[in-house]
Amino acid sequence: MTAARKLAEPVRGQVDADGLLLTADPLLMRLHLRCGGKEAGPLAVPELAALCRLSRRLGMNLSRPVQASDDDSRIEMWVETRLASPEKDQPLSLSIIDWKEYPHDENHKNDPARDRDFDRLEGRGAIRTDAALRIIAQQMPGKAIRNFDAIGQSLLDIYDVIPPSAHAKLLEAVAERQPVRNQRLREKTGAQALFLLQGQPLIDKAGLFAGYRFTATPDDSVERQEPEKADTKGAAGKLISDSLFGMQLGPALRQPLGKIIANAETISSKLEGPLRGDYASYAKDIASAGRHLLDLVNDLSDLEAIERPEFTVAGDDIDLIDLAHRAAGLLAVKAADHQIRLELPDKEQKLPASGEFRRSLQILVNLIGNAIRYSPDGSVIKLHVSSEPGFAQISVSDQGAGIAAEDQERIFEKFERLGRSGDGGSGLGLFISRRLARAMGGSLTVESAADEGSTFTLSLPERTKP
Repeated sequence: MTAARKLAEPVRGQVDADGLLLTADPLLMRLHLRCGGKEAGPLAVPELAALCRLSRRLGMNLSRPVQASDDDSRIEMWVETRLASPEKDQPLSLSIIDWKEYPHDENHKNDPARDRDFDRLEGRGAIRTDAALRIIAQQMPGKAIRNFDAIGQSLLDIYDVIPPSAHAKLLEAVAERQPVRNQRLREKTGAQALFLLQGQPLIDKAGLFAGYRFTATPDDSVERQEPEKADTKGAAGKLISDSLFGMQLGPALRQPLGKIIANAETISSKLEGPLRGDYASYAKDIASAGRHLLDLVNDLSDLEAIERPEFTVAGDDIDLIDLAHRAAGLLAVKAADHQIRLELPDKEQKLPASGEFRRSLQILVNLIGNAIRYSPDGSVIKLHVSSEPGFAQISVSDQGAGIAAEDQERIFEKFERLGRSGDGGSGLGLFISRRLARAMGGSLTVESAADEGSTFTLSLPERTKP
């Protein structure tokens, strides 16, 4: 259970130019000592110490989330740094304005690293700016702009807001301290990925405007054509019609579904107080149904994207063993619910490949999720790696009922579910996964026999050495 401390006042501390903790309120001092520090010694919380060094190096006040850990719990904080003066030898002040503790035994639940992998899987990012729209924290997917390189630069120097006239619209919202809704954003360099930006203005404790906290979700839609050029009876009209789901219905459905799921999970977990057992069960069913609908929305959005002629994928340098562990981490709770053990390759090994990080992770999550769904409780799912000339391979093997020889190509067809119903699947996952694998220059195959389990193998091109 989360232990959230309602801080009446920020938890404060001071750190000198050499990283020594000069002063600390009791809560911060307790964490410092539990992490192996001593009074008047170097700040022993690595995450806080790193934030202090970054603030000094950039010569900027920073505000961002920080995760730390002691022997008993994992702590999530929102921390603000403030430089006393431009002089580098002056003390730096820390203010912790939010503090939440999670027991270590909650295993993968509420794990920030796991949450970040979910964000990367969905292509979602986050940006925090100061009052002048300078980026002070960023976590965005892809490789076009490294998150660290963006810190200190103006949001408008890093991204284009589109259409061109939208700069005025965005700046008008900022000037009036208003929320930013559905602003389309494009990276200026690299892959030039498109995102939909949502932002909330931040107000500090003195009541002054302190910047924006933005979330960025992938916008896979094709840019709208000018109305006067659209031919609703011709190819242009077909393009607009074909992209209706991704541009309008998908985003419109995700937000209310997300709220339904979040509220239902809050009720079912009884975070707001005691609740009758049957009501908690109803709420759990609502959350499960909401997640099923959200998965279907995401599958339909992906289907629309990959069937466009202009669809492309990035050629990232990835490690299939690292991706296997990330995908297993995302599904560890689901596997544990069925007493299924995930057997993974040695984390110290490497299997470099070329393919888009998010799409490769998406394929592995789909394969492991299917294996969990169709495997008996208490069984083992094995992930093993191999290579052949020019390709790196990772396989997912289960102990399920297997797939008959005549059905092994059918399962890769659109909406094909081999007569199964009520299992939460959409019949699109394997179709999308194979199309993605081929778009990355690889393949997705299956080997199986009735009552002998199945093995799905993802092959991707070997990473080209520079």
